[in-house]
Amino acid sequence: MTMERNALRRELRERFPRDHGQLLPALHYIQDEFGHLPGWAMEVVGWHLAIPASEVYGAATSYTELRTERPGECVVRVCTALSCAVAGARDILDALSAHLGIPSGGTSADGRFSLEEIQCGFLCGMAPTVEVSGKWHGRLNENSAVELVEG
Repeated sequence: MTMERNALRRELRERFPRDHGQLLPALHYIQDEFGHLPGWAMEVVGWHLAIPASEVYGAATSYTELRTERPGECVVRVCTALSCAVAGARDILDALSAHLGIPSGGTSADGRFSLEEIQCGFLCGMAPTVEVSGKWHGRLNENSAVELVEG
């Protein structure tokens, strides 16, 4: 659904009471609508909830599930928490970065892929783990991770 500034203001008024506790639910709503948090939309949330822009931006950048940049069509996230790190997550991240030609935290020039590092995927027993477009895969190595992304 394409939404402009005034339409977003109406939606926020209807869905979210003007309460500081509504910041994260409003940011999640916007991300669901746009796939990321456009700067202008975060501005509207701040206006609606009477929260300074710095606090809205701080919340938006503190949670790994929220994105301030438009992601690629396929989002690849590598867990680098302790269990995954010990099992080779850094090697997998490096292999994917080289294969996709983008650094961790980046998006390919054609917009097809985004590569991200996540602090914990909560699948320690399956370490190392990689999420590809919302689906987690475990017990991978560099080659199997690259093959997974190619598929």
